[in-house]
Amino acid sequence: MNSRAVRTTPFFDRIRSIGYQPFIQIGIQSETATDFVICHTQQELARFADALGALPQLGQSPFLMGLHAAMSLEFYDAGERFFEWCLQGDDGVALEVLDFSKARTPLAFPLEFPLFVLFTSPAATAAQNPSDRAEGLSRLISMYHATSGNDAMRWTLMEGAALGASKYYGHIGEYAAAMANIRLALNYAPKSIHLRAAEHALELALGGKPVPDRLRKFIGKDNGALMGRICPEPFKRFDVGPSGETLLCCGHWLPTPVGNIMTQEVGDVLNSHAARKIRASMLDGSFKYCNHLECTALIQGYLPKKEQVTDPVLRRAIDRGELDIDKVEQMLFAFDQSCNLSCPSCRVERIIERPDVRDAKTEVVTNKLMPLLSGLKLLDINPAGEVFSSKPSRRILELVNRQDCPDLVIDIISNATLFTEKEWANLPNLKGMVRAVRVSTDGATKPTFEKLRRLASWEVFVRNMEFLGGLRASGEIRQLKMSFTYQVDNFREMKQFVEFGRRFNADFVIFERLQNLGAFSWDEFRSKAVHLSDHALHDEFLGVIRDRVFGQQIVWHDFEWEGAAALSEEDASERMKTTVDMTQFIGAGGA
Repeated sequence: MNSRAVRTTPFFDRIRSIGYQPFIQIGIQSETATDFVICHTQQELARFADALGALPQLGQSPFLMGLHAAMSLEFYDAGERFFEWCLQGDDGVALEVLDFSKARTPLAFPLEFPLFVLFTSPAATAAQNPSDRAEGLSRLISMYHATSGNDAMRWTLMEGAALGASKYYGHIGEYAAAMANIRLALNYAPKSIHLRAAEHALELALGGKPVPDRLRKFIGKDNGALMGRICPEPFKRFDVGPSGETLLCCGHWLPTPVGNIMTQEVGDVLNSHAARKIRASMLDGSFKYCNHLECTALIQGYLPKKEQVTDPVLRRAIDRGELDIDKVEQMLFAFDQSCNLSCPSCRVERIIERPDVRDAKTEVVTNKLMPLLSGLKLLDINPAGEVFSSKPSRRILELVNRQDCPDLVIDIISNATLFTEKEWANLPNLKGMVRAVRVSTDGATKPTFEKLRRLASWEVFVRNMEFLGGLRASGEIRQLKMSFTYQVDNFREMKQFVEFGRRFNADFVIFERLQNLGAFSWDEFRSKAVHLSDHALHDEFLGVIRDRVFGQQIVWHDFEWEGAAALSEEDASERMKTTVDMTQFIGAGGA
């Protein structure tokens, strides 16, 4: 197709009548007429998405399908469709991305945004090659980057388009071109799980290092690396976040909400449209709502193989495509961010819920969540804050008991600074129900601990850890875990932390990379994230994690760097099976 075939006058006339250039202007040109689909500003995003969805030509143009997916916030699908467009083009129509920003036009103002023309005339649909189409996609990204305003819509466009460009240029081995598009888009979607996965894969490829199979689809075609696996979490889990938003896995690993229990009934959330889409992505091998870069199950490769699954719920999903469930087995309760500390990796200041919010949440616990708890097998509480600083968390721990929740075991997450013998004595109903206590602490020495656990006392922490170690030694709790988020301020204590955990009878010590949860600017995050390949101390960090201490059974980690000590995939899978077998804990504990 030749852009000279475009009849530009209808575009200019429409822009002149509006008085400014709309953010998106698609002209559908036949031999005799030009019809427009226009989005003036981001306030019209939903209406524009509906208009795109109604276009008769939608199914003929992967570009339009990609644009529609991006406007619908389905960024993985948008990337797939834009990639398909680059490779194969359109079917019976032809779309071109035009740049008039430096051209002379009859208008009194410059044209900053791209123009999109969809040719429906057979005479105008001369073949474009993949390189031309990829350049058009990159043109879209660079032009929207050079302008300002409409930031919400710019984000939706950038994420999907950049993922598509990354897949195309990565597919043909032009990694630098792929990275240029990804880096532009990250200015607008810095927390995008897909763009971050693509960025990491491209860094590896540019450095001549192997790219993990699960990440190759972010810089090329989907190689089917996950097609034979399934993640049980979305079929088993019901996670409640600080605002009542409900997820089907850890929010860092699968951040798409499926509803909100503050405003909806539990049953409506359980099998919502979003929940069904997420479960479907576990069956089609895309895992398209998952954080491929940071999910430990994906990194360590211990997701179950479909042919080996015996669980009846999963089996029905695999064999018959059944996506609805009638109950859940696990709840992660992160309903309250209240905490006695203000750790810099988590928050910029101490958070205590307002009394009215706290009371409303406590009511939700009593009226909506308690009926769900009676059928649960595992309650995980409270990764969002400190369990002993939270009234809703305390309420749920006060209400559960073996009679009402016969199959339930509890995992408690705490910073341990309030986990005293007195607090434990106030919860006699938990006797025999606590499977594990996980203590989040990021240091093995007093200076590092008190720097990274702001407002905490080392001496109080150690005293409480000795108490918890005693509970583990007596069997009153069946597992004790200690976790460590590694970064520039503490990575040199990682090996020491393994022995520190053993001191308190810890069954596992867990190492997880620093994530930006909103407490840092992205420049601050990159200065602290020693695991990033361009960090000044990255090589020293690699030297630390090559120590064979990190290949022991006691150590869980998310390392995937060449030479890092690790369990084999088989050993990791076997350990996972043992750890999640909750039946071995039911009714156990000090009697």
